[in-house]
Amino acid sequence: MENRSKALNTPKTQVWHANQRMKNNEVFNRTTAKMFKDKKVVVQEPYTKIGYGAFENITKVRRIFLSDSVTFIGNDAFKGCTMLNTIEISNNIWRIGKCAFYECLRLKSVQIPNKVKRIEEKTFKKCRSLKNVSLHDTIEYIGDSAFIECEALETIALPLKLEEINFRAFYGCKNLTEVKLPVNLKKIGREAFYNCGFSAIELNESLEIIDESSFSKCKSLTEIVMPKSLKRIEKWAFHGCSKLEKVIFYHDPEYLGDWIFNRNDVTVHCKEGSLVDQFCQKFKYETKYI
Repeated sequence: MENRSKALNTPKTQVWHANQRMKNNEVFNRTTAKMFKDKKVVVQEPYTKIGYGAFENITKVRRIFLSDSVTFIGNDAFKGCTMLNTIEISNNIWRIGKCAFYECLRLKSVQIPNKVKRIEEKTFKKCRSLKNVSLHDTIEYIGDSAFIECEALETIALPLKLEEINFRAFYGCKNLTEVKLPVNLKKIGREAFYNCGFSAIELNESLEIIDESSFSKCKSLTEIVMPKSLKRIEKWAFHGCSKLEKVIFYHDPEYLGDWIFNRNDVTVHCKEGSLVDQFCQKFKYETKYI
């Protein structure tokens, strides 16, 4: 009877602390991760690093808490943790590795610590429930496919120090309706905003290059004003934007690629006799002179 009473009083949910088994090194690795006993994991001293692939495809874990002792998250650290919905990241972390949260399908919110300067390639790829991302202004780099297919993401304010948005950074973010570009941005990379959901985007006055298919298939986009700083627009940059009706050029970029827009949908506002006007005549775009 006494044994039965003890069993009834045992808590249903137990938290496993990652320092319960001491290691000679300070890397929380895959072997250590497999020792956890419950859905919540707290990683604290003596661990300072989450190793390469430490939690990869461990689908049992729901919540991760990284204490201030942790300063580094390795590549693939939480990749494929499809049930992970909460991560509290230490303010002391200075690096988050490539593919660190790849396909964390239920992760809803992330705040990037101030010491992190780079969002590496595919860091949040296919985090389909990720709705809120807080990016501080000292981030200098957002890698290829960093937020590709984050379908729940609705708004993003990009860091002030960012000068380039790389290949497919926000590709397939279908519900992304608001984007604030930084004033120092120089280049929007290939397919960076392919198939996103915004109806308008203000291009900054320092922008020089819009790469191939950067805004292709943005089917809600209705109007765009090209900044005078713009030097190159590569082919298909706005192709497939079926609601794009008005494009304004106040200057002549140095290069205009083929079939930038859908021919039958858009009216290009430009100066008569300009290079843009000549481009429109070549591709049979409707023009209106300003």
